[in-house]
Amino acid sequence: MPEPTEPTAAAEAELLEQQMRDHLWPPFTQMQGVKPIVIERGQGAVVWDVHGNEYVDAFASLWTVNVGHGRREIFDAIAAQSQELACYHMFAGAANKPSIRLAAKIAEKLPGDLDHVFLTLGGGEAVETALKMARQYWRNQGKGSKYMCIYRDRSYHGTTFGVTSIQGLSVNRQKFEPLLPGFIKVGAPYCYRCAWGKEYGSCSIECAKAIEQEILFYGPENVGTIIGETMIGTGGVIPPPPEYWPLVREIADTYEQLVINDEVITGFGRAGAWFATEIFGSKPDLVTMAKGLSSGYLPLGATGASDKVYEAFLSAPLEMKQFMSGATYHGHPLCSAAGLANLEIIEREDLVQRCADLGPYMQEGLRTLLSHPIVGDVRGLGLVASIEYVQSKETREWFGATVGAAARVFAEALKRGVFVRLLGGGHVHAIAPPFVISKEQIDTVVRVLDESIGVVEKELGY
Repeated sequence: MPEPTEPTAAAEAELLEQQMRDHLWPPFTQMQGVKPIVIERGQGAVVWDVHGNEYVDAFASLWTVNVGHGRREIFDAIAAQSQELACYHMFAGAANKPSIRLAAKIAEKLPGDLDHVFLTLGGGEAVETALKMARQYWRNQGKGSKYMCIYRDRSYHGTTFGVTSIQGLSVNRQKFEPLLPGFIKVGAPYCYRCAWGKEYGSCSIECAKAIEQEILFYGPENVGTIIGETMIGTGGVIPPPPEYWPLVREIADTYEQLVINDEVITGFGRAGAWFATEIFGSKPDLVTMAKGLSSGYLPLGATGASDKVYEAFLSAPLEMKQFMSGATYHGHPLCSAAGLANLEIIEREDLVQRCADLGPYMQEGLRTLLSHPIVGDVRGLGLVASIEYVQSKETREWFGATVGAAARVFAEALKRGVFVRLLGGGHVHAIAPPFVISKEQIDTVVRVLDESIGVVEKELGY
């Protein structure tokens, strides 16, 4: 009887792809007819699939792997912690060394008096936590009627049921309606497509003033919170005008609202500062973070609270002091160890400054793509940017879903070994590479996108 043979690499790859089609149900994926891309390994800003194809990871695995793939220091920190204490809860006053040290390190990096850190396992949980903290804050203050929360069009904050209720992208919420009450949508600070028909420079920052109008409509006694990504991410990478967040803070102070800044994408350096609030002049009461907190090596998120918010729990009646929220794995020792090792790399290699220094090079390179007739806008900051595709620069009209220009460009770029991300309802590409990407790799991304856009334009008859 012949000896069994090991499957060939090609056979193993085919088996994995078939098993994915048969058994794995990935998020945000239409599985019928999907062509699997099974990533096997990564190093720095590059990943390889099971067929040996090499790609520049120009999206850092969902704007996450900020310190790059294959960082031995993080593997070693996780392994060392697992030998000492692999798991222990944080309920009723218990904690563990890495979770305490991580909270202290995050508080050190957060601006202002955001000194109190609640650890979670991801960004959606961090946002859900912030919303719950805000509601209990007002109850603790004797103002429980201030349960309503203002959010923005184009926003993305996660996919838990509560957070889906503040989705500003209809495609992510319409299948789950009715959602939770008490959430009010306003227009986004989206200068390329101003909801008020204005041009920046001759406007009155109506995008911020609309928040005041909604507060007055529903009553300041009922509206307690304003939430927004400091710079809109999944909705299209949309930096706000510089006046926006200071004006929002002024409105919040006038009518007694808490401000939550979602820094899940921009936190820990991507915009060129530890947090984008420092760049855009926001002074939030609560900040949410994830992704770059551990560079995705293990699931990790956090909510940072100001002294004002935290003290409202300390001074509350006994039955209101506890924040009745949490989960088994919050503050997990291994996840916290990964986060600490990740932040140490960012500090040691000065990667925040690298984003600030390298960001303009990437932004300038991508702006050369504006020479293409179907590229309507290129925008961003630091090492995060987007390309918006239009039928006409004059009308700024998007392509229909059947044309799928952005999806075609994505496919062409993938053939040429570059991963970008399709966002903004299918009309935008986002680029958010690891902080360790080289100038040569950025040049490759720009060149491949240039070629890919050209191919698609030819197909569409431009």
